[in-house]
Amino acid sequence: MADRLEERIDELYALPLERFTTERDALAKELAAGGDRDGSARVKSLRKPVVAAWAVNVLARDDPDGIRELIELGERLRSAHRRAVSGGDVEPFRSVTEERRRLVKDLTREAGAILQRAGGATAVTVDAIAGTLEAATVDEETAELVRAGRLTKPVRPPATFAATGLQVLEGSSSRSEPEEVPKPTPDRSKLRRELAAAETRERRAAAAVERERRAIEGLDRKRSEAKDRLRAAEAELRGVSLERKRLASALAKRDEHP
Repeated sequence: MADRLEERIDELYALPLERFTTERDALAKELAAGGDRDGSARVKSLRKPVVAAWAVNVLARDDPDGIRELIELGERLRSAHRRAVSGGDVEPFRSVTEERRRLVKDLTREAGAILQRAGGATAVTVDAIAGTLEAATVDEETAELVRAGRLTKPVRPPATFAATGLQVLEGSSSRSEPEEVPKPTPDRSKLRRELAAAETRERRAAAAVERERRAIEGLDRKRSEAKDRLRAAEAELRGVSLERKRLASALAKRDEHP
């Protein structure tokens, strides 16, 4: 049952974008009607992908070999980076970084073609796709979402590996020691923007919590009111039943003694 639900969720993310919401709601309704309330709630909570994320999801289905190559390359990239920053050979890191650049470019071109077939692609959307593919080579969670084709929004391009302290010097030998450089400090304006964005997300999350809390309180209130009405109806039923029995008994006695 669970495996079948996962398959149907995959089918949702494979749909043309304009059909996602309608098909998601229909599936949630079907599951609820069949008694699977947990599955229905899960499906209902699925968010419609934004355009860039949808294109990457389609790409994962159209070119699974390319996505698999990207993710495997990411593993090699992280491994080469660890060796380089620990004093190992820098050349493998430089080589796999260039390989990643070429592969991301090719896959981004494929995703752009998907968007063109669907109605067009903007430069912003294409950049978001490229950033997401780059992120999949650095972050394992992003890689798994890309592999599964279940992204709902693009992932911001990760910081370059140079920001971790490794400086690849032009013209250095493959065995040269990597130079440790101070980690760059984000400028104040960037921190302010990120803080403002975090505050906005916090306010939205708090508002969502309050909405759900009020909804639960409303349900509890309605449940309490319904219980009161039930008790009143039961009391009325008992009274009416007693009255019926009394009248029936009186009629029976009258019939016995006309």
